[in-house]
Amino acid sequence: MEYKPSIPAYIQIKDDIIEKIRLGKWQENQKISSEQQLIAEYEVGRGTVREAIKLVIDAGYLYIKKGVGTFVSRKDVGISIEPFVSLTYFIKMRGLQLKTEILEKEELKVTEQLAELTGLELHSTCLFVKRLRILEGKPIGIEEFYFSEKSFDYLINYDFTKGISHYLFEENQIEVGKMSMDLEVLAVTEKVRRILKMEETSRMIKSTRTVRTNPGNKILYFLKFYSDVKLTRIGMNGFV
Repeated sequence: MEYKPSIPAYIQIKDDIIEKIRLGKWQENQKISSEQQLIAEYEVGRGTVREAIKLVIDAGYLYIKKGVGTFVSRKDVGISIEPFVSLTYFIKMRGLQLKTEILEKEELKVTEQLAELTGLELHSTCLFVKRLRILEGKPIGIEEFYFSEKSFDYLINYDFTKGISHYLFEENQIEVGKMSMDLEVLAVTEKVRRILKMEETSRMIKSTRTVRTNPGNKILYFLKFYSDVKLTRIGMNGFV
């Protein structure tokens, strides 16, 4: 296996193992190669193999029988939440180019309808930011952020073409108290289909996320994210 220097080896090994499972190298409930065999096959250290296997298990493709070995749980799992937690990080780890275009940005008063949708305080002010995420020249996702007043001090003059999660939680050390997330697979709407240039028969994923801060458990932001179901199968060089 030839490794790309810009991508951690364990990420590349994880993707390769998942691809082998999908292609049927191992069947469901079949034991995969041992740790020593994988070390020899991929020519890496034990720590790298273990980190890769952990990620494959977290993705739902493998399970461990203690004292026996590692087995295939399913050939094709459901939607992985990995791209939806931090799309910027997910793409960066694969050495791909991600760009962001701001479609809308405005302050809104939280109406009853908006309060019910987002959980934000009725009659408060929120900052609405709508972004288009573009991978290797292809539009892949639409993000609609509703930022609470609590976040305004951090977001004054912020460049929203940059990563938001990293800025809030790493650079500004905002502590997350709770994050709730929902995923739905739906028929694509005309508006999303047009922006993402999807086929009329395509299915889309609608993801919603509410992030609350600690202490106080106050909402920091509510996010709606729309994408093609293909986003769950981004490989090393593009869509697979």
